[in-house]
Amino acid sequence: MPVFKNRIVGLMRFSYPALSGFTSAPADPAALAAWLYDPARLARRFALFEALALPSLLAQTDPDFEMLFLVGDDLPAWARDRLAQGIAPLGARIVALPAMHHYPAIQAAYATVQDGDHSHLTSFRLDDDDAMDRGHIARIRAIAAGVAGVTPAPFAIAHNRGLFVDLRRKQPRFTEAVEKMPLGIGLALCSPVALRDTIFRRNHRLLPQFFTTFSDATEMAYLRSVHDTNDSNAHNTGVVTDLPAADAAAVLATRFATDLPALTRLAKTFAS
Repeated sequence: MPVFKNRIVGLMRFSYPALSGFTSAPADPAALAAWLYDPARLARRFALFEALALPSLLAQTDPDFEMLFLVGDDLPAWARDRLAQGIAPLGARIVALPAMHHYPAIQAAYATVQDGDHSHLTSFRLDDDDAMDRGHIARIRAIAAGVAGVTPAPFAIAHNRGLFVDLRRKQPRFTEAVEKMPLGIGLALCSPVALRDTIFRRNHRLLPQFFTTFSDATEMAYLRSVHDTNDSNAHNTGVVTDLPAADAAAVLATRFATDLPALTRLAKTFAS
C-alpha cells in the first residue's frame, strides 16, 4: 500500500473581492470593493477575527499546518499591515490576487503552495468571524489517516457539533447545535496531491452528495458567530439547545481560545 503522507493547509478569505460567491453584496466590482473596504466594516471584521478566528488558529495543539489568507491586491495598506502583523506568530502567508470569480481565486491561492513529497493535501476552510476548537487540526489529521485506510481519497471531514453565539444583543446568547448537514467551519477535504481539488470545490451543505464524508457529531468543534453583517443566513439544520452563559463560559475556557468577557465586548460593539 502506498505511504499516506498528508499535508494540511487551510484558507481564509479576508474581505476578498470575489466576483461571485457573495449572497448579499453589490454585484458591481467597484461598488463591491468600496463596500468591502469601508473602514468601519473592516474594523468590525478585524474585531471578529482578532477575538475568534486568529486565537483559535494560534491555540491549536497540533501546529503542523499551513494557513493562507486570500485578500484582494487592492486591500488598503493599513488593513494588509494589520493582518500581516496579526498572523505573523502563525507563520501564515497572505496571498493577494486581483478580483476573480470565487473558485478560480481559491485554486490560484492553493497553487502557491509548493509541491513537496506529500501524497495527499487536506484543505480546510475557516471564516474570519468563526473559531475552531483547540484540537481541530490534530483531529483532522487523525481522522484523515484513519479514513484513508478504508476508502480512497478524495473524502471530506465534517464537524457537526458546535456552539453558536448570537452577537445581535448586548449580552451574547449561546446555543449548542448538532447539524444534519456540514457547516463550513473547519470543514476539510483530503485529496490526492495530483488531483488538486480543495474543500471549496462544492457548497459545504451539499458536500456529502459529491464526496464520501466522515461526520463527527461528538466533539464541540466550532464556534460560529451570528451578527447583522453575516453574508450567509446563519440557520441550523439539526438539533439546537439553548446554553446558559455560565455553561457556555466553561466550554469557551476548555475548548476555544476566547472567553465570555471577550464575546460580551463584541456583542456590545455589534449591538450598539
